[in-house]
Amino acid sequence: MPTVVHPALIAVVPLLVGALLLVVRTSLADLRHAFREVEAAVRSVLRLPPASGLVYAIRCPRCCRWVKPRRFDLRRMSCRSCISTLGRGRRGQGGGVCL
Repeated sequence: MPTVVHPALIAVVPLLVGALLLVVRTSLADLRHAFREVEAAVRSVLRLPPASGLVYAIRCPRCCRWVKPRRFDLRRMSCRSCISTLGRGRRGQGGGVCL
């Protein structure tokens, strides 16, 4: 006797797996950034030189999001999304600073 799989289950299972992978990937990235921040703080306290290596992300001080270095303007100290929204940020957030 063949097993019948409900068509809705065929569509939902890949979506759930994708959502789970997205959540795991995001949390791992946050942990990696948190570890690097702690490492930088410890090196600063011990007066050691900065860790060598590539910079993979910079945290924007306006929106507190991690962005790639090429999307961060050092002169304005803001990411591209903050610059394009003139520092207003996302809806419901403060700001109002013209960049």
